Amino acid sequence: MKKSCLLILFQLQFLSVAAGSDLQQKLEVDIEDGKLDQFSLIEAAFIVSGVTSEDTLATSLDWFRGILKDIEIKNLVDRMHETVSAERLFLYFHTTWLKTYKKEATTLLDVQQRKEYNCVSATVLYNLTCDELGLTTEGFETPSHVYTIFSNFSEYVMVENTTSMGFNIIKNLKRYSQYLAQYFPDKLNYKIGLDRIYAYENSKGRPITNTELIGLIGYNKAVFSANEKEYSAAYNHLLLAQKFNADSRSNQKFEVHLYYQWGRQLFEQRKFYEAFEIFADATYRYDENQDFMKNCVLAFKNTLKMAWFSKDWEVTEKSIREMAELEILNDKDYQFQKNVLINWLNLFLQEKDKDQARRVIGVIKQNHQLDDSLREIEKLIEGLP
Repeated sequence: MKKSCLLILFQLQFLSVAAGSDLQQKLEVDIEDGKLDQFSLIEAAFIVSGVTSEDTLATSLDWFRGILKDIEIKNLVDRMHETVSAERLFLYFHTTWLKTYKKEATTLLDVQQRKEYNCVSATVLYNLTCDELGLTTEGFETPSHVYTIFSNFSEYVMVENTTSMGFNIIKNLKRYSQYLAQYFPDKLNYKIGLDRIYAYENSKGRPITNTELIGLIGYNKAVFSANEKEYSAAYNHLLLAQKFNADSRSNQKFEVHLYYQWGRQLFEQRKFYEAFEIFADATYRYDENQDFMKNCVLAFKNTLKMAWFSKDWEVTEKSIREMAELEILNDKDYQFQKNVLINWLNLFLQEKDKDQARRVIGVIKQNHQLDDSLREIEKLIEGLP
């Protein structure tokens, strides 16, 4: 199901308010079409990592340029021997900047400031460095991991960036499968077979561009925020991550869980409109998930009730227009919506508010058939002074 302009607009507004960073707001606009025009990949990676000011970005870029200069001085890259050069760069990072593996060290700032890394930050740094030096890279994302791939070399090279023994793992898949086994439950290991874990993982993965790879920084930041029950921050990170990587294999379960958790919390806090927006977003992305649809409709109907109680026509109109994009209301729900609109119509007629009454009729006509009584009311509205 295609995302509506209304939902995209909401997401932009949500991100802009929550981010509080001009850099991030500019990046959101740049990546909206799925590609970068105003920012380079390394600039985007630092901003998604958490850089919020031009000065800090300049400092981070100087750090990255310093790495490139050091590599040039050490003469590590020979374009005539691409695989050898790629391995030299891999070992260079593991002896200089990738010192301590830490699960939460998912940003380039973790590497820059503390020399800590995880699979995402290490792969982003390695890939973007290789690209700057003419060694074209992609990522390969599986449900639990991400790798570097060089698919344009004379041989297919895949790199596991979290271990100094991870260059060109294709050469020894059995040993690497055994290495991977430590990250899988024992029952799953025995079911798959220790020598087949790599094949199992990669059968469920896909190649990703380095633009999509940067999105994994945002996804991981969302995961860590959610683990602290900071659902608003997690959702903000998630929305930005989705703009870079709309089909993250390693984050689908997390996304579903976050939509449930954040939407439910907002609903329980009686923030029905916000809950509706969360479940509307969830329904767009997972349009076969019946629970999301039910929750979306429930939050929508409570939004209309709350908006009527507080006499907030703007929220009513906005919610109905967004719900129309989803096309998930049944006949009973449509009748409920129509009754709400008729209540608003009667209110504006009593107040002799011609412009607002026209707006209500317009929404009714877009979503429902006009019966004879409503056609008469439409004529009555036009007769108002």
